[in-house]
Amino acid sequence: MRRKEFVGSFQVPGEIEREILSRLPVKSLCRFKTVKKSWRNLIGDSTFIAMHLNCYGSNTDGFLVHGCYSYGIQLSRSSFDQPRKFIIGSINGLVCLSDKIRCFLKKDDRLRIHICNPSTREIMELPQCYHDHNDFLSGIGFGFCRKFNDYKVVKVSYRRDSSSSEAQVQVYSSNMNSWKMIKIENPSLWALLPLYRGSGCFNGAFHWQGLKKSSSKKIIKTVVSFQFDEEVFREINLPNDPDFQGDVQFFITEYRDFFSSLVVKQGPNVNVYKVWVMKEYGVPDSWIKQLTIEVPISQDQARDRKISSSVEIETLANVP
Repeated sequence: MRRKEFVGSFQVPGEIEREILSRLPVKSLCRFKTVKKSWRNLIGDSTFIAMHLNCYGSNTDGFLVHGCYSYGIQLSRSSFDQPRKFIIGSINGLVCLSDKIRCFLKKDDRLRIHICNPSTREIMELPQCYHDHNDFLSGIGFGFCRKFNDYKVVKVSYRRDSSSSEAQVQVYSSNMNSWKMIKIENPSLWALLPLYRGSGCFNGAFHWQGLKKSSSKKIIKTVVSFQFDEEVFREINLPNDPDFQGDVQFFITEYRDFFSSLVVKQGPNVNVYKVWVMKEYGVPDSWIKQLTIEVPISQDQARDRKISSSVEIETLANVP
């Protein structure tokens, strides 16, 4: 008897399809968009994207990267007519780039900010935001608002020719694809420093290294955050510890899902790296020193450092 062949009409249930696809890497999802229309719609759905981020969005390995500078990067000319960009921040696989940082802006200057997805090679240029003549661009931040499932960019600038030190703060919303001006209490108490190294995005906020004056006119290191859900600025005090005093560098980072600060002290023969973590976000008393790492430096590195220091001193001496 000839064996009958049956062509199966079995269809995988939709919830199982979503579960399987949510566990695949981004590059595979990009290929599978062309398999069928329903998959393309699913992969582009905001609920599915959130589900995928739950699988791939967290990193608990505890790795720290130091020495990866975010300025002066060169990008493909096919993607940008001005390929030199500054990395503002990165979250959920998206990277925010700007062609300017900490500079004076004339009224007709264009501030070009892009959000790109390196995995899909998609790039979006933000609409132009308002700035007046001789505004000083103090800081730019990038982050994700979970409350409204919205990616936002914040821009802080000051009027150079104004008698007041009031800041102008504008917030871009990807949901609205537009900027809006917001009022804040008094961010002029802080000086925002660009994040040349480190990562400012954490817990729904962007963080800058900051400086402020105490009542005795002493300059104090601090951390300034912008909360994207509430669109407010907050200050996070650093540990009252000698590690953060004097001529030391600190960088904002994340370690084992904790908001962290990497303190770097350079010596003649050894570099000392100290990792401080905030066990309860926003609570200064919860800072603890997690790691201390000593890294010997080679003779070549020590020689290069002396040359660099002498050049900086000579340059500063020649500044009028």
